[in-house]
Amino acid sequence: MCALTLACAVGVLAACSAASPGSAVPAPPSAASSGRVASVYLRAAYTGNCALTAELTMAHTWSWCDDPKLLHYRSVESAYAVSASVAGRNEECVNFEMFTDGSSDGSMPAGWQPWGLCFARTPVGWRLYDQGMG
Repeated sequence: MCALTLACAVGVLAACSAASPGSAVPAPPSAASSGRVASVYLRAAYTGNCALTAELTMAHTWSWCDDPKLLHYRSVESAYAVSASVAGRNEECVNFEMFTDGSSDGSMPAGWQPWGLCFARTPVGWRLYDQGMG
């Protein structure tokens, strides 16, 4: 009986460790605020949930996955509106600080730096439209 219990526990641990860290997290509902979408996006990038970051990113920009890898983030600010007269479209942006391993092409250095994610409203909810420093 003890051997069966131990075998079951080992099987459960193996199954849990084989799952990717954020793979079970669904995209936020279309009614979710841009701040909520940003929170889900950052968590997905941090845990390596590439499928979710891709789902939450519009096709013309890149989504966070593994190059560079988001290793940590902090100081996430509240979302703020940016008008179409300033950005070319209505956006809501979230600024934060991030720590990365740097990009393989050298365009993004390793370490801490300020970053912002800007989201545009789509029929399926807020999606990452633009990103960068400042």
